Amino acid sequence: MSVDDKLHYTPCKNMEYECLTIGTDQQELMRVDSYIQGADALRQEAIANNNFAIADSFYPGVRMAISDAYIVALVRNFQGVIRDFFKLDLRTIKSAASKYSIVTSQPEDLKLMQRIPHFDAPSRDSLAVIHYLCDAPDSGTAFYHHDETGYDFIDRGRLGNYEQSIVTRFQDPTRQPAGYVCGGTEDYSEIASFGAVYNRLLMYRGSSLHSGIIRPDYNFDPSPETGRLTITSFIEFS
Repeated sequence: MSVDDKLHYTPCKNMEYECLTIGTDQQELMRVDSYIQGADALRQEAIANNNFAIADSFYPGVRMAISDAYIVALVRNFQGVIRDFFKLDLRTIKSAASKYSIVTSQPEDLKLMQRIPHFDAPSRDSLAVIHYLCDAPDSGTAFYHHDETGYDFIDRGRLGNYEQSIVTRFQDPTRQPAGYVCGGTEDYSEIASFGAVYNRLLMYRGSSLHSGIIRPDYNFDPSPETGRLTITSFIEFS
């Protein structure tokens, strides 16, 4: 069956989801387990095609295109949650895209902003989504509170103050963190974490401070068959 087949994107009969608010700022987050019936087919497509390339963005690894049918179904499947929980109007979607993704960048190759929790866009009118097509219980995604500013998310109103805090804190290279953030640090407190469970999906605002959980023993396996295979999506609203 083609990955364009709509049946692949039908939610599993045992799908469970939970809408949460986390941190001081009570940021919205949805956790979904046993998401779609076609997870195996999507994983097999990634293994068969295996045409990954170094990401041309902030992402620390490799990415590969996926059918637009995926993001169309994602929005359709969670339209009620997007409208009622995240309070976003589907009629104002400006852009939406998904890609297969695998973290492969070695710790010593990371730029500073990849070594601290990040946000995907300085706007609460955006949603980021990660869908795990792997079981990696020691990996996953964590969310953070920036202790100096007190921020759990960064929007345009907070961006200048947050950037100034980062510049001041890390202008001395000896004070910069090494490798991937994992757990709380001197500057950030972890407020929530979710393990990488096969066919689990997380949806959260693109402005939320977060980071992949990449522990020191992570093997940076680039294979979609044995590596940390995910589908990452970003939806921007006007």
